[in-house]
Amino acid sequence: MRSNGFQKPFNPMQMGTWVLLPTLLVQFIFFATPILPLAASIPCTICVFICGGCTAYFSYWCCKIDPMDHRLRSHLAHQNGETEGGNACHHQGRVEDDGDTKFCWVCGIDVHESSMHCKFCNKCVANFDHHCHWLNTCVGKENYNYFFWAVGSTLSMVFVRGGVLAGIVISFFIQYAQEMNGGGAGGDILERSNSWFGADAGLAVALVNSIFCAVDMVCILLLLQLFFFHIKLRHEGITTYTYIVRDGQRKRESDRKKMELERRRISALQQADREGETIKKWRLKAAGCPYGGDVICGPCDPLDKDRERQNQQSSTEGMDNEENRNIVHIITSNRNGSSSLDSENEGNGVGRGIDSKRDADCESIAEPYEGSEKKIDSDEQNGIEISAPSALHSAMERRKNHQANGNGEKKVEFLPTTGNRK
Repeated sequence: MRSNGFQKPFNPMQMGTWVLLPTLLVQFIFFATPILPLAASIPCTICVFICGGCTAYFSYWCCKIDPMDHRLRSHLAHQNGETEGGNACHHQGRVEDDGDTKFCWVCGIDVHESSMHCKFCNKCVANFDHHCHWLNTCVGKENYNYFFWAVGSTLSMVFVRGGVLAGIVISFFIQYAQEMNGGGAGGDILERSNSWFGADAGLAVALVNSIFCAVDMVCILLLLQLFFFHIKLRHEGITTYTYIVRDGQRKRESDRKKMELERRRISALQQADREGETIKKWRLKAAGCPYGGDVICGPCDPLDKDRERQNQQSSTEGMDNEENRNIVHIITSNRNGSSSLDSENEGNGVGRGIDSKRDADCESIAEPYEGSEKKIDSDEQNGIEISAPSALHSAMERRKNHQANGNGEKKVEFLPTTGNRK
């Protein structure tokens, strides 16, 4: 089990990082700083070295901090305490006992639900994001911020380096071309490059700067994509692992839909061939073309129209079912309200004063539904296919008329009681 990124075994990408960062700084101070004008040389060099120092600082702490799950850390500390005489070691982070857990079959304990087991480090990492091969460490809850700022500082360093080197290389070749064409003396960049440490090797210096400028441009493209990718993840509040899992699910769902569409297309082509519909067959083939057919010929695809028709039917059925449930709920609530009010007043000794018209109104609302239900049962027994929404619609219309006439008010008449209360 590896505790941090500085623990063996090291990988080639990690060792390449240890070599690349000092190389970029040394190359800049030997091949760019002496060639720049003094007014630009000092601030550009300071800026590059500050960004390089931030990169080294954030990368160091990202590798040094152990992002292990707190439950696993407590478990290991408890085991070490028992073997060392009962004095358990405690980590500075607290053990999170709240939240959902899951069982890790490799570690053999319950870990937090967002933790994942890293096969490279052989441990469960809290809020696992990914395993960074350039730093050879897992990135999780404890060290994610250091990783994010390490990427940002590295991007800043190569961005400044690339801009300075690109300016030096372009200026050198422009001045070199002017001198070769007999336009007089080249310029300051060409002169300082030729007199670089007294070597008179201006083309060699320009070639080295061109190579490292190309390296910087490649690094800028890769790091810019990575940096904005993690900005997006932070905005959505998810990890890299969660994004990969979600993206895989979307791809599988998209492949499933494509396979289903292809199956329907083959079936529709066979049906159009049997029925002799040549135009429909051409439209199906054009829309099923693997290279842009769904985009170019999508509006005339018969399968899209069939899909829209099915969606409209399903939405209509859903609205009818929802309306039916609402009507049944209204009828049930009216009946329950009537019975509860009767029982309450009977308990108080004045139950006979309930307005009987209300019960009649509720029964008049429920009557079409009950009658239609009986009629549907009898028709089904006779083999007649019939649906209930017509009766339910009539019940709703009657309820609306009942409310419009002002008969929906509940009235309670209190009977006189014996004896006067003071």
